[in-house]
Amino acid sequence: MEGQKLPETYSDYISIIHAFQVSVAQNKSRPFVHYQQSNLRGYKTLTYEQLDKITTYLANEWAPVLLPIIDSDTQCIASLGHESSIQSLLLLLTIWKLGLSYFPISIWCDETAVSHLLKREHVGCVIASESYIKESHKSVTRITMENTSFPIKKWIEYDIDHLVEITAASNDSIPEAVIPAGPDNIAVILVTGGSSSGIPKAIRYSNWAFLYTLIDISLKHEDQLNGGPMFMKPTDVWLLALPVERMSTIYMFLWGMLLGGSVVIFQHDPPLSMNDIFAAGEIYKPTWTYLPPNILEQVAEYLQNHSPDDPTHVTRVIQGIKTWMTGGAPLRLSTAEFLSSQGLNLASGYGASEFGALCTSLKDNKPGKSIFQFSKTSLCYLDFEPFDQNICHLVVRSDYPGLATDVGNRPNGDFETKDLFTKSITSNDNTNLNEAGDEEWAFVGRINDTFIMENGKRIYPTPMEWEICTEDIIQNCIIVGENKRCAAVLIGLAYNKAINYSPTMMITKVHEAVKRANKRVPHHSSVTVPTMVHILPLNKKLPITDKGTVFRKGVYSDFHLEIEELYDNYNSDTANDAAKAEIIAEDLSVKTA
Repeated sequence: MEGQKLPETYSDYISIIHAFQVSVAQNKSRPFVHYQQSNLRGYKTLTYEQLDKITTYLANEWAPVLLPIIDSDTQCIASLGHESSIQSLLLLLTIWKLGLSYFPISIWCDETAVSHLLKREHVGCVIASESYIKESHKSVTRITMENTSFPIKKWIEYDIDHLVEITAASNDSIPEAVIPAGPDNIAVILVTGGSSSGIPKAIRYSNWAFLYTLIDISLKHEDQLNGGPMFMKPTDVWLLALPVERMSTIYMFLWGMLLGGSVVIFQHDPPLSMNDIFAAGEIYKPTWTYLPPNILEQVAEYLQNHSPDDPTHVTRVIQGIKTWMTGGAPLRLSTAEFLSSQGLNLASGYGASEFGALCTSLKDNKPGKSIFQFSKTSLCYLDFEPFDQNICHLVVRSDYPGLATDVGNRPNGDFETKDLFTKSITSNDNTNLNEAGDEEWAFVGRINDTFIMENGKRIYPTPMEWEICTEDIIQNCIIVGENKRCAAVLIGLAYNKAINYSPTMMITKVHEAVKRANKRVPHHSSVTVPTMVHILPLNKKLPITDKGTVFRKGVYSDFHLEIEELYDNYNSDTANDAAKAEIIAEDLSVKTA
């Protein structure tokens, strides 16, 4: 690629910060970070060299503060409550330049969760924004033991223009770290919400594990090498709509860095709006973006209120972004189809917090279809173990270079993903191999989401839930029925869509959606309409995780009475039907006697 040499493999680098320094040397004067100013009045840009000099200056400023309190057990620096992405980015690179581990804790974590994470990860210090310093002190107080103090440092928002000015002629070097960053050192600790348990987990990534998923799986994929739809180059601009604390944002930031491209980042207080996204898109002409399904839902709503005949910047931005990547949760099929009809090229990769992006192929992508191509690069580390008939459970082997540290959940160190797949047959020879030799698999759901009914038959609710949610007035739903005689469904309505219909029409549309879903599943998985359908009032919502997926355990807790009422009614109706059958049988026997 002109202007930037694609790295051969992850082992070309000692650490992520080493990769950053190599990229800076190749792209000194090129624009790197376009950031929204704290007053929300426009954007400014830092070049590769400016960002490098600023963070080296900050590393020297923070070295006497942090390095004396760091030892082999506490190399981790927690970051809490940074609503400014540019300030978070400065902190991230500063910590890495000191050879320390970056541990961003999301603002959605409550006091109990923060305390749990700080204690579990043996944090050496907390660096909190000024607005969240009180919250940090509350959490730290809960784990103070034997009168020992837990260091909390305040990150006062830096004047970036001033930093650029005072470092312009600087030739400072990075201070010597207590423990130099190496391939196996932990670079970043990422927090995942624990969608099944509700308890946040900390996932530890070494430098090489993170670089492997970036380079060998993503950038070196066949699509990239062959100049396919995933082809990226130094002139590309990545629009990063999520805070820097998110794995996807760190991932895409480094992705752009390795290619010599640039990124657009935002303030997140107040929350990011669609106007922010499209205004930035008009200025910087982004060609790539990553948006989770909940934000893509907002994009869809924004576009529905925008006239396609009006030649505004919205249309230009949509046409300029060649790929809209998403992941973390399924995107509703109806939303995917609408966005595709508006010209958005959607792409959904597969991955997890424990092993990063496992496949990023964008060939033959179909809106809303969870069919993934696992490349030959990753297949040698994967086992698709038989689970139930034609359904397999994906297991990542312990020697997979992109596996996070100590996440193995089998005695041999392998990682059970709990994700279920079935082969996607793509050729006449009844295999799931495409022309490149990659295997194609369709995502079915998670083991934790499946359940066994009273009759011993297993239900896979995810495909059915996806189908039900294709109805535009349905926001989300959940299939229940563990140890029950049949399946039932709870429906959460999309308020802005549902209020356009009468109650009778709402019910009709929901029932039609459930009937459509029934046609796509085995008879034992079907939901009896209307008896086993419960539609939540418009003022009630199903509990969701931070990824936007329904929190199943929370549903059973919050809607226990509604679920039991469904089955009480079903059992009552069944008993009445049985009594009626006996009466009819008696009548028939009398008539035929």
